[in-house]
Amino acid sequence: MHRLAWIMGLIGLPLAHYWLAAKIEPFYSSIYCFLWWSYIFAADFAVFKLRGKSLLRDRPREFLVLCIWSVPAWLLFELVNLRIQNWYYVMAPWTLSAGLLYLVLAFGSVLPGIFETAELVIGVIEKWAPGGKITGRPFPVSGWNIAVQMLIGAAMLVFLLACPKSCGCLAWGFVYFLVDPICYWLGRKEPARAGRSLLGQLASGDNTRLVALLVAGLVCGGLWEAWNLGARTKWIYSVPFFDELKIGEMPLLGFLGFPPFALECYAMVNLLSFFRGGRHWELSAAQNRERRGLPAWGVAACALLLPVGIVLVSLATLSTVASFAAPLDWYFHSALGTQGVEVLRRRGALQGHQFLKLKDRPPEIDAALWARLRQIARMGELKGMGLANALALEQLNITRFHDLAKQNPADLASRLNQLGGAVRAQQAKVWIRAAAKQPSDAP
Repeated sequence: MHRLAWIMGLIGLPLAHYWLAAKIEPFYSSIYCFLWWSYIFAADFAVFKLRGKSLLRDRPREFLVLCIWSVPAWLLFELVNLRIQNWYYVMAPWTLSAGLLYLVLAFGSVLPGIFETAELVIGVIEKWAPGGKITGRPFPVSGWNIAVQMLIGAAMLVFLLACPKSCGCLAWGFVYFLVDPICYWLGRKEPARAGRSLLGQLASGDNTRLVALLVAGLVCGGLWEAWNLGARTKWIYSVPFFDELKIGEMPLLGFLGFPPFALECYAMVNLLSFFRGGRHWELSAAQNRERRGLPAWGVAACALLLPVGIVLVSLATLSTVASFAAPLDWYFHSALGTQGVEVLRRRGALQGHQFLKLKDRPPEIDAALWARLRQIARMGELKGMGLANALALEQLNITRFHDLAKQNPADLASRLNQLGGAVRAQQAKVWIRAAAKQPSDAP
């Protein structure tokens, strides 16, 4: 199976880039999943070539565990985002079933992506660093500095929740400071069950994992933002004070959050390892077999509670979804008529970006309706605004980019919300800025 995954990754990665550039459906709207799983499989192949071993080839069960636990691990940060409101999603899948499937596939790639990249960096270190490691002076660990680190993590969480606008950046670090000392303490108390901790590795003078994770976080962050830029289903940042200077969708200073995020992921998985009786993705299959793993009651509880928890938290985070990829016939079925809907369906043009590719008006669609549909579709595709918001703007007589570019964000959001919308001023600001950069569409 690992060979098939490697082939899929090596072929899928360039192919997914083509689908992204050419906006080919049904791949384009789900391009995040195609790109990331192709990258993960290709990275695993590269790890095997460098190290002679890899997760997929030698520890497929641990790879699967990472994929499963990646979803709740990321949903923790989605819950944090309910408070800090630093990002939102656009053009989410239209149906609930498709949305949940997309969520599992997309969020399930976070931990495998980071750790496969870290393994790749470790392979490079083993090849080029003296002794195959990055060593330094052992870090003295005591009960006092363990307590201090946990207090730092707790303080970061308190400030994060109390002052979300000014302290939102603390989301990228508080988990590490809270959890890694616990992992170190558990490792000393019950070494047979405990997984690993960065603190323990630093105490032994081994900085290899720390460096690998920091680099992996930065690499994965760069890939997340690069691939998010041209995607249709994507996230957009609305970070107070830092949204003026951006690379792609990400405020420049935001890239500093990716390396500590990788440390947080490592700490969470290490804590999970304790409850799994010491089983860990970094250990060999033989070493993992020697550990008792999760007890039967734990497996049953996870099988029952994990899916329920994922669904409940996913529904709770729906407020961060700003638009859905609704098809044109949902809003214009009566205006298009049966023949109009059918002709668009035959041409694969029910989504706004597909409709805009049509060069000639089908005779089944009235000329005035055709012109209106093109205006709505163009507006709806702007920064993932969506057809619902584009139609709301139409009620305010804002149907062209140059009209939108003249608006005040706070005033526009207020007027849209009076029509029953749920638009934040920061979201309206993103639209207005994007509209100002569009070619003139005045009559």
